[in-house]
Formats: sequence, C-alpha cells, structure tokens
Amino acid sequence: MRHILKRIISDFHHRPYPEMTFRHKNIEINLEKIVAIIGPRRAGKTYMLFQLMKELEHQGVPKHQILYINFEDERLELEGHYDVILEAYFELYPEAEISQCYFFFDEIQELHQWEKFVRRIYDTQTKHIFITGSNAGFLSKEIASSLRGRAISYEIMPLSFKEFLQFKHIDMSDRSSIRNASMVNRAYEDYILWGGYPELVNVDSHLKIKILHEYFNVMIYRDLIEIYGIRDVSMLKYQIKRMISSFTKEFSINKLYNDFKSQGIAISKNLIYQTTERIFSIYMMACVEKYDPSVIKREISNKKIYLYDNGFASVSNYIFFEDRGKLLENMVFSNLRHFTEEIFFLKNGWECDFLAFISSKNSVLIQVTECLDSDTVGRELKGLEQARKRISASECLILTEKISAGIQLPEWVKATSVCDWLLDDEV
Repeated sequence: MRHILKRIISDFHHRPYPEMTFRHKNIEINLEKIVAIIGPRRAGKTYMLFQLMKELEHQGVPKHQILYINFEDERLELEGHYDVILEAYFELYPEAEISQCYFFFDEIQELHQWEKFVRRIYDTQTKHIFITGSNAGFLSKEIASSLRGRAISYEIMPLSFKEFLQFKHIDMSDRSSIRNASMVNRAYEDYILWGGYPELVNVDSHLKIKILHEYFNVMIYRDLIEIYGIRDVSMLKYQIKRMISSFTKEFSINKLYNDFKSQGIAISKNLIYQTTERIFSIYMMACVEKYDPSVIKREISNKKIYLYDNGFASVSNYIFFEDRGKLLENMVFSNLRHFTEEIFFLKNGWECDFLAFISSKNSVLIQVTECLDSDTVGRELKGLEQARKRISASECLILTEKISAGIQLPEWVKATSVCDWLLDDEV
C-alpha cells in the first residue's frame, strides 16, 4: 500500500494542475483550521481544492509541501491503517517540515472514522488541512461533534448564473451590444433548463440528460444506499422521484405515506421521515420551512421542496416545458442558497414565495412570476403586503420575465427581470 501511495503522491507532484476557471469563493487558506468544503457531487469541490493549491503556489509554497489524496481512488485499500499516508510522504520527502505542509483530503467520507484521523493529524502534525465531502448530514454531524471547534465549513454549490457565464467566457457586464446581449440570453435559456453543474456548461443538450442521470444514480447508490445501508432501492427511487416532482410545492409526509398505503406498500411514517432526512443530506434537494417566529411551529408545518439545481427536474421525467414558472422559482431559490441558508416561505390564505435573511441587517421578501400582468399583479402584491405585516424586510421584490405595459406598483415594491437579478452583485 505504501508503494501505491508513493506513486499517487509523486504523480500528483509531477503533474500540472488541470485547466480551470476560477470561482469567486472567499476561502481563507491560512486560518490554521480544518477547512471543510462540502456540497453536491460534481459541483466543483475538487477543483476548488486545486484552486486553493494554486493560490498557495502563488504565495510561494512549493508543490512538494502539498499532499493531495482522493479517497475515491480505487487503488486505496487502507483498512484503517491511515498512518501509511504519512509514512509514504516521509519516504518521498524525509527533510520535509510537516508543520509547514498542506494536506488536501478529497471525499474524506470514504474513510471509516475519518474524523478521528483528521483530528489526530491536526493535533500532532499540521494545522493546514482541507477536506471535502458530499454528504451534508454526515459531514455536518462529525464536524460539529468530533472536530470540536477545530473546523470551519464552506459550501460549494452548482454554478450561479454569473459563474455560468464566466465558464462560457461571456462578458456579463456588456448587455448593451446586440451580440453580447444575445449570448447572455441564450445562456440564460440553457441555464434555466439544464442548471449549473460545471461539467454540463459546454456539453451538447442531448448528452446533458445522460450525465444528469449518472449524477442521480451516483447520489442514490454511493451517498444513500452504501452509506446508510438502504435495502429497498425501488422504494427509495420512488420517494425521490415523488419529492422531485413536487419541487416548489408543499410536501407532506402524511400524503406520501397514504400514497404508499394505497398501493399496498407497507412502510412506517418514521421510516419515511428518516429517508427524507437522508435524501436532504446529499444536496440533491432541500426543504424550505414556513416562516414562524416559533421554531416548534416551523418544525411541524409543511415544507416546500426545492432542487439545488434545475437540471434534476429532468431526471424525474418532469416535463419542465409545461410550467416555466416552477423553473424560475427554483432558480431563484438556488441563487439565494449561494448567499444564505435562512430561506423561508410565508402563507396564510395568501403566499409569499421567499423570505431570505441575507444577514442580520438585510432581509428580502420575493415573489416570482413568469409574467407580471393584470391577472397576476394583484396576487403577487397581496402576498407581499401581507408578508410585510408579519416581518419588516429591507427590500420587497417581484422577479419576473415579462412586465406588461401599464402595470403600476407601489413605491415599496421593486419589479425586475430574473436575469438582471441573477447578474446583480448583491441579492
């Protein structure tokens, strides 16, 4: 095993970094904390590690002081003997000052009791440790308990629309020229339908669905079935597809339970609750709570389902062309999620799509509608008006793709196109 590890380490040191488009994520590389980068599979966590390595190189850190291991490498069979990693490194670089080395451990959840290994390395070897993982619940739990203040976490999500344009090499600042505005608009149509997974940016449309199916299956089999030991695969897939097909809508465990029951499937509500939490943990979809100052009331109320990326609408055989409004609303959620986890909806005979707390001093109420016209403006304004009575927000927005002529809005409401909002520097 030591020989294989030496080859892996040496190959990395002699291989140039892959070509990459840098993402604007403010990650401090000299905190002397365990830096945990978490998020969906294929969202760019590994390339973020490479980006951080490039920054270290720019600061003058020689590459041999950087140790990178991807624990999904099929050649690794460590079986709990994790010290062999250090042994292999020291055999290659016996003069290395270990406290000055930077360790990058990719997909760390593949190691059994990884948290004990990382904590020991942090306490005894080097304070410069970076880890990635794809299972939110698994990592968050271990980071909070076993690492006890030694770690700081950052999320890497699929590309925002601004990043999407950057990956396509489109100048997002120039929308005055017909040619560039046309390129932005075409990219917007691509983004709303297929989402922002980096690998899909420059792939032909007929291949995108196949790649998304691959992501879907990897998440199911690697992140759910293997990690949690789920036996009934068909039931799991059915529940996931039911949840995805309900995106942007309220989701009820009771309704799903009754659906299983009507089909003669014996399953307990507790198991459905447990499976639902596990599905949320893998960054495929998220739940948004109905806002209430009482945490208990938020917990017991129905939740709304959103996808972390619009592309996953296609893997559930959802005919997304039929309801563009759902894709717009989901895209707004995914963009908000780049800024905050504090996202809610409000409803009480009226509905406000989003209440987002961007910071302690900045909150925003948002309505999303495909077209703001005489048929929709009353409903959207009522939702915002009622929401303002319950909570004081810094801003009230209506995001849309088309505003009909003659629509008059009160001064406390701002209506803007979804595309323009996505391109703003701030939410």
